[in-house]
Amino acid sequence: MASMPTCHHCDATHTAEELTRHERPGVVLVHCPDCDCLLGRYRRHGDAPETDRLREA
Repeated sequence: MASMPTCHHCDATHTAEELTRHERPGVVLVHCPDCDCLLGRYRRHGDAPETDRLREA
């Protein structure tokens, strides 16, 4: 069973599905839906990094 995140600002506890997510290039920001406090920042897998210089051979 997965643990439920608790906001360190307002002490609200939510399931992962209830959290607010904002996707930015290469990163996902996760916020508390009650007070909008940032709970975490996660790298998005599968996005090419900005420094990717791969070229067709």
